[in-house]
Amino acid sequence: MPLIHGRANNQDITLQEAWTRKSTTYGFGFSNGPDVHLIGANRAFIGTHIDPDEPAVWQGAWVQLENLVTWLGTESIRQSAEIRRGSAAFAAVPDRSVVVQDWTYTAVKRHGGFDFDLQRGDASVVGLTSTRLRIDAPSPCTIETLDEHVKAFMDLLTLAAGTACGVVSMSVIPARAPASADSRPQASNDIPTYVRHIHQAIPLAPAPSDWRFTCDDRPFEELVSKWVPLQRTARGGTSAYFGNYYDRPGYTESRALLTAIAAEATHRSLDITPPERDIDATVFESRLRRALDAMTSDEERIWVRRKLRNNPTSPSFRQRMRSILEQVDASTVGAIMSDSDQWLSDITKTRNGLAHEAVGLGDRLLELEQATDATVAAYLMALLGLNAEAQRRTATRLQRPY
Repeated sequence: MPLIHGRANNQDITLQEAWTRKSTTYGFGFSNGPDVHLIGANRAFIGTHIDPDEPAVWQGAWVQLENLVTWLGTESIRQSAEIRRGSAAFAAVPDRSVVVQDWTYTAVKRHGGFDFDLQRGDASVVGLTSTRLRIDAPSPCTIETLDEHVKAFMDLLTLAAGTACGVVSMSVIPARAPASADSRPQASNDIPTYVRHIHQAIPLAPAPSDWRFTCDDRPFEELVSKWVPLQRTARGGTSAYFGNYYDRPGYTESRALLTAIAAEATHRSLDITPPERDIDATVFESRLRRALDAMTSDEERIWVRRKLRNNPTSPSFRQRMRSILEQVDASTVGAIMSDSDQWLSDITKTRNGLAHEAVGLGDRLLELEQATDATVAAYLMALLGLNAEAQRRTATRLQRPY
């Protein structure tokens, strides 16, 4: 459906990507239309009517993401509060900002008040602090473009936490003042937006305690500067990889195949090694010429030209997996797998078997899938410049090396 404009609770509402969920007609065929028409939508904008002829109306977004406040590092949390004997107060913490490819990403801390947690035995004072990510575009952009940058941070936090990290809340920043049906001024320039996410955030759940890495391992500015272009270059492969976290398939075969495909696609996108020819081009031309001279008919020469080729060949799946291992810290590889050659053989057989013959690796398939997942995580962390200690944390959730 096109954009749907409406009004609820004295606010303008725009529904985007709407569809009919249910349509029921009563009146035994005498009605001119449905009496009940239930509509669903992938996104709702609260407080504005969007012009369908001008989609690029957003300058940026405010996003609250799961685990962002913890990922920024323990030092950042300590700095946000001044705790003394008998008193506590919130302290001002400077924003952390970085510009990557003309886009600006800023982590902003906001403090709430103090509250009492009353229990039967004791009473404690609890202070609230939260972090929002502000994304500023270099020029007005579409909501789909903003979604891509939000997704990049979801993936980065998911890689760091080893568990799915989604959007808790989001509001978009108009590039111009939003139009209102009754022309009254808006109370805020930010437009709250509600989206159907593939992963449903759980903001009240406990934060992870076994992080793969945080901003204590490497500064926010450096991690974001490396991750954003990396994720953009390898979006297809990383989307397949993190899809295993956001919407985890129930069958081990599905996860194993998707992880293997993700590893291959990610390496293919990020590999800068030029493809090699089987033999030197000059040597090949000399041999081809001699072979053609030996033929007695044009038909034979056409066949020889068709069969003898020296085109640059891309690395095989096994070669790509070996290249991934070579870029990961050696001690990390040893923590993930006890025999890298055996892993290479098994993941290659499993990928080819599941893709072409629907045959997996049997009882060890779960271990193989988990080891491959940890390997891809360590590979991405190595590309971010994280050290060996951080990379080894990818193996902490494995029961034993593969």
